[in-house]
Amino acid sequence: MRPWVIISLLVLASCGPKPRDLAGLDALDLEPCGGWIGATPRDDKTLLKAAAAEKFGRLCDESKLQAVHDFREAIQARAAGLSSP
Repeated sequence: MRPWVIISLLVLASCGPKPRDLAGLDALDLEPCGGWIGATPRDDKTLLKAAAAEKFGRLCDESKLQAVHDFREAIQARAAGLSSP
């Protein structure tokens, strides 16, 4: 019985609209990354957690900025290729 329920759900899920293809900046995740949002660290343990959270947030933001930079360079290269004879 259970396999039929699962198969039925999979068939119903595949009948929906096709997801639109994301292109350009829509494909990039431009949501801000989280950093330390807690109170000011008062002890070593909290300070280490805050430092790790800030490092993660900065690395995440830098990777997103790099993706935007790469996307911009790709567009410029494509535009330069189209404009040259």
